[in-house]
Amino acid sequence: MKKSRLLLFSILMGSITAAFAQMQSGKSVIINDKVDHDLYVAGGRVTINAIVKGDLVVAGGTITITDTVTQDLLAAGSDIILDGYIGDDIRSAGGTIKLSNSVAGDVIVTGGKVEIDKGVIINGNLIVSGGEVTLDGEVKGNVKSASGEFALNGIARNDLDCRGGNISINGTVDGNTVLAASTIVIGSDAHFNKDVKYWNKAGSLDFKNALHNGKATFDPSLEIESGKWRYLGFASFLILLCYLGTALLMIGLIQYFFRDTFKKAADTVKNASLKSLGLGFLFLVGVPIAIVITMITLVGIPIGILALIGYVAVLLLGTVVVSLLATHWINNTFYQHALTTSRILIIAFGIFIFLKLASLTPFVGPAIMFILVCMAFGGILQHIKWKRGNAAAST
Repeated sequence: MKKSRLLLFSILMGSITAAFAQMQSGKSVIINDKVDHDLYVAGGRVTINAIVKGDLVVAGGTITITDTVTQDLLAAGSDIILDGYIGDDIRSAGGTIKLSNSVAGDVIVTGGKVEIDKGVIINGNLIVSGGEVTLDGEVKGNVKSASGEFALNGIARNDLDCRGGNISINGTVDGNTVLAASTIVIGSDAHFNKDVKYWNKAGSLDFKNALHNGKATFDPSLEIESGKWRYLGFASFLILLCYLGTALLMIGLIQYFFRDTFKKAADTVKNASLKSLGLGFLFLVGVPIAIVITMITLVGIPIGILALIGYVAVLLLGTVVVSLLATHWINNTFYQHALTTSRILIIAFGIFIFLKLASLTPFVGPAIMFILVCMAFGGILQHIKWKRGNAAAST
């Protein structure tokens, strides 16, 4: 039975422990040697000068990548310079993002300033938002942009959907085009090889000789009524930062107030994984049923509403709880409780991002997350002392 519990726990946590096969953190982190697996890095200044044969997840102030990443890149920082080839998708958020090498998959980025240099080939789709976006390279998939200022000087091999404050087109679009902006400028080197739908404040637009095999149509339905064009792209960037900042804050608060409980719960989940899974499942399924029963009576409605609010809040913190518990398990198992609080927070934050991305995988991702959440809450419940109807976390 004990072996089966350990096997179950290993399978469910394998994606986390394997992913964190190599972690680096510090004020300044430089990777000069080849990495044969996934790499997770956090630091004030991060430089990757060697090939990474796996995913790269990096957070820092200034991030510079000069060599190949064979799989996905997830990067968040103030200044991000991507000079190396990326063998799969890029997902990035930063103050300034500069892409100077080709990408095999999709690119999803948001930032204050985004530059995609000439000679860069993005083989998938480009989804970009920012205060200022410049596309000088080539995108073989679709291009979607929401930005304060957008300039296309390169090539969009498929459809282009661009909305923002100011749009400048001086490149080629092979697919259908949608343009919506306060001001649209069509340059002398612009080429549209299919139909164009557009909206601007002027209500008309001189396409010069840019239209080939298509026509241009003014479409009033494309108007964005908010009027705050220059904040259009940057708003999504701020929302992302607020979301990640809130997650990091909650990780810090939970670590501060319930550090000892999470230490014990991590060992409990490892040694009694089936029991933890069962208790967590009963909690997640049983509490809503109890709330519904409570709200049947008129007197119980206020209590039921309060309980429902608390239950929803707990669910929203599910990924945060799993991330922090997994970090304590790593600390207990591999570091003999030697990790500092700052490293615990950094690792937990990295796991949080990893789990959020993993949960986007259809069917499998949400299913694994549900099981992990059940186990996490089940482990924590076993370290709560219940006295006279009041619960207190054990210390």
